[in-house]
Amino acid sequence: MKQHDPRRSMRTTTMPLHARGLPAVVPLALSLGCAAEAPEPTFWQDVAPITAAKCTACHQEGGLAPFRLDDYTSAKERAGAIDDAVQGGHMPPFLVAHDGSCGDFEDESTLTAAELDIIHRWATGARAEGERAGAPPAPPVPTLEGGVDFTTPPMTPVVDPANPLAAHDEWRCFQVDPGIEADRFITGYQVTPGVRSIVHHVTLYRVTPSEPSLVEGKTNQDLMTELDDASPDRPGWECFGGPADGLPFQPVFGWAPGQDVVEFPSGTGAPVTSKDHFVVQVHYNLHDHAGARAEDSTRVRLRYEDTVERRAVFLGDDGFLTSLFEPEGPDTLPPGQQDAAYTWSRTRAELALDPALPPIEVLGVMPHMHERGRTFDLRVASGAQESCIARVDDWDVHWQSVYWYRTPPLLDPGSSVEVTCTFDTRDAEAPVLPGWGTQNEMCNMNILVALPMTP
Repeated sequence: MKQHDPRRSMRTTTMPLHARGLPAVVPLALSLGCAAEAPEPTFWQDVAPITAAKCTACHQEGGLAPFRLDDYTSAKERAGAIDDAVQGGHMPPFLVAHDGSCGDFEDESTLTAAELDIIHRWATGARAEGERAGAPPAPPVPTLEGGVDFTTPPMTPVVDPANPLAAHDEWRCFQVDPGIEADRFITGYQVTPGVRSIVHHVTLYRVTPSEPSLVEGKTNQDLMTELDDASPDRPGWECFGGPADGLPFQPVFGWAPGQDVVEFPSGTGAPVTSKDHFVVQVHYNLHDHAGARAEDSTRVRLRYEDTVERRAVFLGDDGFLTSLFEPEGPDTLPPGQQDAAYTWSRTRAELALDPALPPIEVLGVMPHMHERGRTFDLRVASGAQESCIARVDDWDVHWQSVYWYRTPPLLDPGSSVEVTCTFDTRDAEAPVLPGWGTQNEMCNMNILVALPMTP
């Protein structure tokens, strides 16, 4: 992941708004059938209520975004770029199409046609300030209330430039004892990197140390201890892919840049037993970054509940990445193409879902690609019927998220999923390999499904 460039978040696009799941902008006066011109909007009376509701949780001091929108001077200086970004559908960041053509998502955080009209008229008009009195304050910086914190050990990442699958990257795993005295459920999380510019992703796994590993004669704890001891001068161990070969694990969630507080849908939670430990995997990318030699310590905050109605289970797969392990060698992307496409599929059984279970609800989806990613398409096929359940028309690696369904799609016992990603490989001089590095590529599907409670 390259260091966040605010110009990228504020780039323009020629893509029509309806193609991005947004209504076309109609001047408010015309949409109401009014002949009179609408009053000139001001920042504090007209724009600030919109930004306070949908923008300034990130765009404030201490927020995720690179500049403030709770300040008139800052907003005025960037008014043109702000208008380009919101009219193009890039801000607030909501990458999946949400016009009903491909999945029915909870999208209340996006801007309405009327809100887009107000911002456009202010940005292209006098950009008047108005009276601050009575304007809504910025919301507090998002915080997961009632959470329990732990941090990864301070560490300065290093890379192996000779590794063709991660020349500028390190993946490091750390064992954490959460100290849970009874079985519980994770219902929300918040990840705060110590050095945002170099943390590409964080994945939390659940492991039971006392259980046997897949290595004969060793428990899971034996295996993790050996891995950690292999580099006594550095905390944790190298862990490209999963936490370790031979270590049974269950992914709990994944975090990527752009996420802040994530709360599971009501009544669902990821199970954790009193015997479990966590393995926190941090992917560091050091390619062309200021602060690349900085020491990072990433904070993970978890919220627990004692009971839930259904288990929330995180499923991740990537047919492009897993081609690395095929006998005939990995698939690659051809260089020099604007839309190099790759498609893979899995049956429900191949996703390790019990075939005896009835149709399973998909609660949310988190697409993931790297810097060359352009589009993402996820479909579910059941018999002769096929439906699109998630589509990204303009990928942005800096603003990734979990997108929750308003109407959850179903995976029945005979269904399968198909994923198609496209990539811009025009800068590549050789075929692009899948891999762990940010300069390699992925076509990664992550979904959170709801399963019944086990007896």
